[in-house]
Amino acid sequence: MAGQEATFQTFTAEQAANYAIGRANSYPDVLYQTIVEYHQGSRDAFLDVGTGPGLVVWDLLKYFKSAFGCDAGPGMIEHAKKDAEKYGVTNRTTFVVTRAEDCASAVPGSVDLVTVGTAAHWFDLPAFYKSAAKALRPGGTLAMWIPSSSYVHPTVPHAKEIQAAMFELQGGALKPYHHKGTTYALTGYDNLPLPWDDGKGQALFEKTTFKRMLWDREGIPTAPPLPDGTPGPYLLGREITFKQAEMALATSSSVIRWREAHPDKAGTEEDPVTSMIKHVRDIAGKGVERITVAPSCTLLLLRSV
Repeated sequence: MAGQEATFQTFTAEQAANYAIGRANSYPDVLYQTIVEYHQGSRDAFLDVGTGPGLVVWDLLKYFKSAFGCDAGPGMIEHAKKDAEKYGVTNRTTFVVTRAEDCASAVPGSVDLVTVGTAAHWFDLPAFYKSAAKALRPGGTLAMWIPSSSYVHPTVPHAKEIQAAMFELQGGALKPYHHKGTTYALTGYDNLPLPWDDGKGQALFEKTTFKRMLWDREGIPTAPPLPDGTPGPYLLGREITFKQAEMALATSSSVIRWREAHPDKAGTEEDPVTSMIKHVRDIAGKGVERITVAPSCTLLLLRSV
């Protein structure tokens, strides 16, 4: 069983909106293209589990006719529905409040694809795998992915010093606020239990067609070096301001738990995120407002029996 995270389930619509802003442009198109290339059969409908405010749904709709999104947090689903109206896709999308372990109840019949972006580590996995297999048509695809620890691109000045400050945040003040699911995430799903690991779920998904895709592992760009010899770009790399970095970190469950435990210190100099950002600014030097960062990314692809 994974971490059973409840933090995001209690989000208000306003918190869901802030979450969506903090995680905007979370996933690149190459990730979705890899999923589509692995997938076999029709592209009529997909189900995004742990959908949050619907970020994956908006991205994948260009590949499928319709989409379903489910999340245990009412605030998240409320925000997703509002965005569906804003984007003009209410006729192609359905969002419901449902636990991942009951995700099959979110779809009227079988879907071609089930996706889980940055959420599987919080599920009761045996129960989720059973429900996902029920939601999928035979031969359908289950795609789960996790952007793990973030890395500063090697070409950023003072990259090693900045990276050390980021790791100190992760392994220092926030460590007591990690749950078991956090460990699965930070290690890139290396040890995430799979359907056949307990010997009970092996009839749900094919072990022989399982694929594990890795990008930018340990901060080493998967892309080849550029013609001038400098390291290639990261898959999920983006140039962000320090303010954007702070907003993204604020969506981390460990940060949320720390701030809930220290409400009087949240956002002050004693806040570990605020302190780290200030330290990174000092390392980067006067006048530097942006750095290029990205997480390593792991994608797990399974085919239903």
